[in-house]
Amino acid sequence: MQADAGREQSLPRIFTRTNGKEFDYVFNCGGETRYSQDDSVYKVRSLDLSLTLGRECARRKIPAFIEFSTGMVYKPPSSSTISSGGCTESAPLKPWLKMAKYKLMAEEGLQKLGKEQGLRYAVLRLAHVYGEYDVGFLARGLCLARVYQSKGEEMKWLYGKELRINTVHVEDACTAAWKAAEWCARVRADDPELKNGGRVFNIVDKGDTSQPQRSYLPSQSFPSTATHLVKSHKSKPELTHSSPVPQKTAQALLSTLISTHFHIPTGFVNPLISTFARFNLDSVVDDVNEDVLQPWADLLSGAGITRPGPISPWMERELLRDCDLCLNPGRAGRVLGWTVGREHERLREGEVASVVGSYRRMGWWP
Repeated sequence: MQADAGREQSLPRIFTRTNGKEFDYVFNCGGETRYSQDDSVYKVRSLDLSLTLGRECARRKIPAFIEFSTGMVYKPPSSSTISSGGCTESAPLKPWLKMAKYKLMAEEGLQKLGKEQGLRYAVLRLAHVYGEYDVGFLARGLCLARVYQSKGEEMKWLYGKELRINTVHVEDACTAAWKAAEWCARVRADDPELKNGGRVFNIVDKGDTSQPQRSYLPSQSFPSTATHLVKSHKSKPELTHSSPVPQKTAQALLSTLISTHFHIPTGFVNPLISTFARFNLDSVVDDVNEDVLQPWADLLSGAGITRPGPISPWMERELLRDCDLCLNPGRAGRVLGWTVGREHERLREGEVASVVGSYRRMGWWP
C-alpha cells in the first residue's frame, strides 16, 4: 500500500486495519533527507508529515509514536563538552542545517501534542546513520574517494583531525527505535525520567567518530586564491594510509579507513585553506563539483552503468560546515536499556567494504 502520510485524506488508508484493531507502535522514518532544499520543502515533507502523523496517533490513542530526528539540532559543542562525552539531551539547541531546523520544529510540535492531546511519543536524535545501501553520510565520501583513486590523487579534508562526525549503524538505530517504542508504551505520566530528560534520546555508537562527508576536498579543487595559499604556505602532506587505525575516532579515522580501502594517500589541508573555505563556500563547492563530477560520469560510463543509482560525489554548500556532531548516548542506555551491538561498535574498514559491496550488488558502483 502506498500513500502520502503527510496528507490527512491518506490517513484512513494507512491506519485502518482489516481486523479493526489499532497499531501498537508507529515509526516515522519519513521526511526530507536531501540537503540545501527550500524551506517549503522541509516544511511539507518533514514538519507537516510529523505533525500529521502525531495528531492521528493521538486521536487513535496509539501507545507509541517514534519520531526520527537528528543530532544536528544541538549547538556545536565546546571542546570541554566533547571531552566530557558529547552533547546530552539537555544541551543548548541551535540547528546548523535547514533539515535540522525543521526536525526541531517537529519535536516542539510533538511535545505540544503530548501536553494537549495525550500523544505518547519518543524522539530519537540520531548521529549519521550508515550501513549497506547508504545514500547519505558515507556514500558521498566513498564516491569522492573512488574519483580520487581513479585520478591517482591525494584526498584531503578541511578543518582538522578532531572534527566530530558521530555515527550509528542502521541496525542499531532500528534496535533503539524498538526499545524506545517499548518504553513509550509502558512509561507512566509520573515517571521521573519524563521530568529529567523528557522523551528525547541521543542514538550514537561508541566510536565518537569525526569528520562528515562535507569536507573531502583535493587541494587543486580550491579557487585560485586558495591555490595561491597552498603554494605560499606549503606543508608536507599528512598521509594516513600507513598509520595505525585511530582508536579514538576523530576525523583521522575516516581518513585512515578510506586510505586503507581505496589504497590512496589521504591528508588534511593547512589551516589557512580551511579559513579561506569558511568565507568562500560557494566558490569552493563550485570548484569541487567541477573537479569530480565529470570523472565520476566517466567512471560510470566505463563500467557500463547507464542508469546511475542514488549515490554521487556531488557536494553541497550546507555540507561544508565546521560543526562537530558529538552526542552522548548515556540516557538511552540508562532509560531504554539500549546498547550498540558488538558488530557495529564503531565505524571500521569492514563496514566501508560492506557498503561498497552493497553498491556493487545494486549496479551502482563503477
